[in-house]
Amino acid sequence: MTMCTHSINNQKGAVLIVSMIILLLLTMLGVTSMRNTALEERMAGNARDRHVAFEAAESALADAEDFLSTVATTGSFDTDGSDGLYDDNEAFANIETFVDWSGTVPERGYRTASSIGTSQGLATPPKYVIQHVNSYGTEADDTNVGDGYGQGTGGGTTGLFRVTARGTGSSDNSVVILQSVFGVGGL
Repeated sequence: MTMCTHSINNQKGAVLIVSMIILLLLTMLGVTSMRNTALEERMAGNARDRHVAFEAAESALADAEDFLSTVATTGSFDTDGSDGLYDDNEAFANIETFVDWSGTVPERGYRTASSIGTSQGLATPPKYVIQHVNSYGTEADDTNVGDGYGQGTGGGTTGLFRVTARGTGSSDNSVVILQSVFGVGGL
């Protein structure tokens, strides 16, 4: 009978070292994938928040255009714009620095959109300002453009207004500012 003469002292522990290295690699892979998932979740949340802010700003534009549809005269538009209705002035060229969206400077006011509010998950209701840019035409003018295009039925005075709307998402960190030009006839 032969006996195995290998002793326990001859084992070096290579399996333990290899298994520890594999465990370390799997741990690093798991941590990295968790970080990537968390980053992708934040990116999706930020994209959603920006989309909500964009929709709020669009709602404010629509609200302003609805308001302009009821305007009969430009008499309420003045240079200080404390009510969010501005007449043409040079300082208005840079809307982000001219209008005080927080409302702490009352002579640089804005209007709050009535069609949407914080109940839709917004941090603050959307706001807008309207600038009367120019009026053109008279009662005798027609609507022909260029070389006689149009009906020539007498368009009257048309006012052009620049509407600037500001919307936020579920936090005040996501801000979207939109502008449109709106014409109102018969002023």
